[in-house]
Amino acid sequence: MTASAPNREKTDLREKEARFFSLPAGMRCAWFLATALYATNLILAFVLPYFTEHKATYAPGPYAVLLTTAYLLYVLQLLRGKKKSTSDIALVLFAFFLLWETSYKLGWIHNDLLIPSPEGLFHVFVEKPGEIFADVLSSVRLLFTGVVFAIALGTVLGLLAGWIARVREVLLPISNVVTLIPPLMFSAYLIMLLPTFRAAATGVIFFAVFWPTFQGMVARVGQIDPAVIEAARTMGVGTSGMLWKVIFPYCLPGIIGSVSKSLRGAFMCLSGAEMLGINLGIGFFIEKYKSFADYRCVLAGIFTVGVVTTLIDIGVRKLETILVRWTD
Repeated sequence: MTASAPNREKTDLREKEARFFSLPAGMRCAWFLATALYATNLILAFVLPYFTEHKATYAPGPYAVLLTTAYLLYVLQLLRGKKKSTSDIALVLFAFFLLWETSYKLGWIHNDLLIPSPEGLFHVFVEKPGEIFADVLSSVRLLFTGVVFAIALGTVLGLLAGWIARVREVLLPISNVVTLIPPLMFSAYLIMLLPTFRAAATGVIFFAVFWPTFQGMVARVGQIDPAVIEAARTMGVGTSGMLWKVIFPYCLPGIIGSVSKSLRGAFMCLSGAEMLGINLGIGFFIEKYKSFADYRCVLAGIFTVGVVTTLIDIGVRKLETILVRWTD
């Protein structure tokens, strides 16, 4: 068994190489161009001097790590599949960084305060790793606290409203009105109503997710095949059994599949909710350094939000794929 493991690894490597060299000519050309742009970016970062004076210069190491990570992810995606969009994204990304680096090094960008160099932007992650990590961790906790409560309560009430007409006739019109109000508009009242700023921020995220979850659950219950309901009634299933043993399992794949959309709604309110007065979180990080006019850190915070939310979205989608297959 141990002797066959290296052989399997060699076989897998050969298969990946064969898959790469079997790419269409257009995709191989795109890979070559992306590689050239990546290499040019590295050369400019390490070799090209500043031709005009700038208030601050930074070591190119963190920027080079980012470029290399992006390039390795791009090559990995090429080995896994043959999507043309993978190369298109890589070309746009490396061309953008090349234009940014060239503009800064040649002095086309003079405002260091508003538009930092790529090296300066990504050097923030070397200067403040502990602070950024603590803020990201706080944001993720806040996000999932609001989302979990909203999905749980929205599912339960949606289940009841979908099955019981009288409950539906009361709650559904209310939800149709409330969903039109941006959740952040509730923040002024929630700050006065709830004991802490963190609780108020959680409430904002709760409102962003609860009502769409509730409406989606009502719609799913209404789409159940009547034959399933009739079969359960024939077997003598009561109201509670109908709700939790028939309707809920029937709707479970749809509930799981909607988690990603619910998180997107929460993402839109997360940073705004953290700016209500919480002294921790990536939204607070951005607001704090905006007050200091340190836009290098502000852009680093925005970049962090994009990376973290993308990773969470990818993770949730993978989890949905596993759970929905299992519930099917």
